[in-house]
Amino acid sequence: MSDVSIIICTRNRIADLTRCIQSIAAQQDINDTAIELLIVDDGDIPAHKLEEYREMLSRLPRGELKYHKKEQPGVWLSRYQALSMVKHDIVLYFDDDAELDDRLYIRHLLDMYGQDERIAGVGGVAKGLSTSRAGKLLGVLTCQMSSSPGKLSPSGLAGSLLQWGEAQSVFPTEFFHGCNMSFRRSALCDMKPYPWMTSYAVADDLYMCHLASRYGKLVIDPNLRIIHHESPSSRDKAGKVAKATAVNHYYFLRLKKAGLWSYIALLWTLSYLMVKQAIKRNFNAVAGYAQGVLFVLNPRKQKYDEYTASLPIGRKGLT
Repeated sequence: MSDVSIIICTRNRIADLTRCIQSIAAQQDINDTAIELLIVDDGDIPAHKLEEYREMLSRLPRGELKYHKKEQPGVWLSRYQALSMVKHDIVLYFDDDAELDDRLYIRHLLDMYGQDERIAGVGGVAKGLSTSRAGKLLGVLTCQMSSSPGKLSPSGLAGSLLQWGEAQSVFPTEFFHGCNMSFRRSALCDMKPYPWMTSYAVADDLYMCHLASRYGKLVIDPNLRIIHHESPSSRDKAGKVAKATAVNHYYFLRLKKAGLWSYIALLWTLSYLMVKQAIKRNFNAVAGYAQGVLFVLNPRKQKYDEYTASLPIGRKGLT
């Protein structure tokens, strides 16, 4: 039986984090499973709250709390650094505003990994995901989603996850929902602290899935459900998020060695999003998307090429 390391990256959302840990501490049917919970903190968690979290985890048969206070901000860096701080075979990432909807979540997750050693990652579903027939058509036309729930859009966006609420059985996928995803730790051995992933962590889950897929298959189990409360506190400004959407997806396409049509699709998607935000009079977002479009048209290519030249070829062990 595999043991599980749970990683939660957080920043000044104590109420959300407390609810998330309470739902983890309530897990059942894992008497022989060690649960290691690592909190990677970009904010400031009081000492008495950490003691409260340790007490919660002690209710599990083999629960353990670890805490890491970061000096450099950024969710991607948190996810990356955490890999060298955990010890178990299965690594499970939750957002701090996630809440497990089933007390047998971890039991089901381990059963899924146990079925097939070729599985490199298992993702779950956030309750409430849905789209109408018209919404799906618009998503496909604007290259925000694919007609297949497990496929990314031509521009590399993950809008297809809105179809996951309809799923009744396990299906293969190219990507996970970042608030609810897990991997074999060894499958993330190619993660690096990409220099452009220092802002809002748009598409960080896509990067992780692409890297992990080199070592096995990825699947979505619709029975692994969470409630994603999507807390608005401590979010970056709309303009910063919009620009990060463009920049991070551009570099994601380069990582995938995507063809010209993918970049054209990305420009089409960004243009649509810019018009959508203009109609809503969200001019910070409009400015961010405009900056993103200019970046895609004239990227700092030399910096990317210099960095990727140093990336590993093939599997390397984690420290």
